[in-house]
Amino acid sequence: MRLTLLVFLSVLLLAWGCVSRRQVVYQEMESPNAASGPRTIAILPFHDATDSPGLGQMVRQSLYGHLSHRRFKDVELAVVDQALADPGGIPVDPLTPDVLRTLGERLGCDAVVTGRVTELERLFMGVYSQLSVGADITIHDTHDGRQLWSDSHIARLHDGSLPLTPLGIPLSGVRSGWNLRNSQVIRAVDDLTRTLADRIPEPDAPMRAASKVRFELQVGAYLDHQLAVDQRDALDLMGYPATVHSEKRQETIWHRVMVGPYSEEPEALRVRQQLETQLGTRPFLHRQPL
Repeated sequence: MRLTLLVFLSVLLLAWGCVSRRQVVYQEMESPNAASGPRTIAILPFHDATDSPGLGQMVRQSLYGHLSHRRFKDVELAVVDQALADPGGIPVDPLTPDVLRTLGERLGCDAVVTGRVTELERLFMGVYSQLSVGADITIHDTHDGRQLWSDSHIARLHDGSLPLTPLGIPLSGVRSGWNLRNSQVIRAVDDLTRTLADRIPEPDAPMRAASKVRFELQVGAYLDHQLAVDQRDALDLMGYPATVHSEKRQETIWHRVMVGPYSEEPEALRVRQQLETQLGTRPFLHRQPL
């Protein structure tokens, strides 16, 4: 019986964890259903179907952090929360067309984002671990109540390898255990929200023409400065010119991990393709007027 169990576990480990390098694997749950994005958006509090304390707010903040550097005019999260919490605040359940119109007038936005955390799963089997975080989002027009966009996604972090020697067993076990720490949840959430934000269509208003621009790639956006520094250092070791840009928005400081700058867009796109292949996630391309 014991031998059978060992064989079974070995098969699982070979199938799941035979590669020792951490991987990020994405699974698209449904196709988006809109062609262009709104101009001004407000992100409402997320519902957390996993009942994990603080996870809904973490996903919401991370999505806001990634959207704030795109061509949207965003409403600060604190402003949204204040409008919902004030006496006589706006009830958002159910989210009827009348409620959406009121939100648009009160917040000065033409769309709101609602979201739901659908999954937080941890799997730990000695030398193999997996962490998955999933969410779905919907964007609603505040003028007529139409659903403009919907998307769902699951980000998975895998870690672990099958040890070939007895000495490798405790080392592999320690490395796999790191995948279940809170810092790994933050990284998985960052990968999740970066993908969701990247797939939202840009507003149809054209960018103001600039005679000269430079190009940078945003690989991560964190509230924890040390996580940003760790990712920057890892990118440096891979040979990429990475920096951490810290930006204060209201009372919140975001630490963005940027690669570049590059003077030519084709070069930036080539590097983005390399990063996507190596990291399993697609960085944002930022065009910065000089």
